[in-house]
Amino acid sequence: MEKLKDIKGIVQVSDYSLYYLLAILLAFIVLLIVAFYLYRKPRARKKPTSKEIALKNLQDIDFQNPKDIAYGFTLNIPFFISDENRNEIENLLEKLEIYKYKKEIPNMKEELKQSIKKIIKGLK
Repeated sequence: MEKLKDIKGIVQVSDYSLYYLLAILLAFIVLLIVAFYLYRKPRARKKPTSKEIALKNLQDIDFQNPKDIAYGFTLNIPFFISDENRNEIENLLEKLEIYKYKKEIPNMKEELKQSIKKIIKGLK
């Protein structure tokens, strides 16, 4: 019986499951942080160009006040001058001179307002 030795000594088994669990948790936390950063990251907003701002200003002109028409049109129309409309716009700008630089101004003629509105509608 002495030759029989069924009980063996304690053998140490390496267990890496705790390390696997920590690695998975760490990877999950990193993924959450990256996802949160991408979600909260400010979107690249396209800044409006000068031409887009000028078009909006032209479309927002108050046609009740002749001085607003004259100044708003004069300041914003140069962005849209081309060879086709140069003469027409320059004539309108000359006609608008009497509505600027004065304290008391006369009412604007309806045909002048209509020609300004027509030019503004044709802009893109």
